This record gives sequence, structure tokens and C-alpha cells, in this order.
Amino acid sequence: MDKRLKSENDLSGSSAKSIIRLLNFIIDTFVWLILYLSFAYIFDLYFFRFRSYLINYIYSISLGLILYLAYYCILEFSFQRTFGKFLTRTKVISKYGGEITFPIIVIRTISRLIPIDILCFLFSKNGLHDKLSNTLVIKTNANNV
Repeated sequence: MDKRLKSENDLSGSSAKSIIRLLNFIIDTFVWLILYLSFAYIFDLYFFRFRSYLINYIYSISLGLILYLAYYCILEFSFQRTFGKFLTRTKVISKYGGEITFPIIVIRTISRLIPIDILCFLFSKNGLHDKLSNTLVIKTNANNV
């Protein structure tokens, strides 16, 4: 194994606490909700109007899911952070200290959709999406932001 890669134990000491992770979740959910409502309003106003309740429901769920996946995938791949992580000075890293690739971020993002993911924080510092993607959320200092 490459000496530059840190072991899991080296990185776990700097991992973010559960309260910070909860704050990240709340901020990111709020930002996603603003994005969703903005896009839904614009699309409804200028582009799409369906007469069927079922089609409107499928459209709403699809729009929300696309924005959710785009929000997390684009920000975490590009910056290793979402808006919540920017504000709490945390970032996503590989569990083993290596580079985070786009497929890892996609796995991480899709794993967040598993309903029991949020419950994992009751028993562990990491969520199911962290375990499945082999990632950690760590604190950063002001010089490293």
C-alpha cells in the first residue's frame, strides 16, 4: 500500500461529530428544497402543466430526485463539499486517504436514499452512505478550506 495513504485510524480522529453531520443534513436539505421549489415553480409557470394528478406526481418526484442527485454529485465531486459542509468547515474524503472519484460520489449519493441511512447516526458517527462508499466526513481548518 502507498505510504501516502493514511490508515482509517489516522483519519477517524479528525472525523466530524454527529451534531455537525446533522447540521450538514439540515442545511443541505434546506438548500435542496429551495432549489426544488424554484425549479418546480419555473417549470410549472413556463413549461409544464399536466392535467393528470398521477403525471404531476411522477413529474414532481422525478424533478426532486434529479435535483437531489445533481446537488450532491456535482458539489461533492467538484469541491468535496456541499453548502452544509462549507458552512460547517467539513469535507468528504476517502476512508483510506485516496482520491474521491465520481463513481464513489454517485454510490455515496444514491446510498443516502436508503431509508435507514439516517438511523445509522443513532448508533455510529458515520451514516450508511459513508460505509457503502468508503468515505469519511472530516473537519477542516481555516487554512485548508
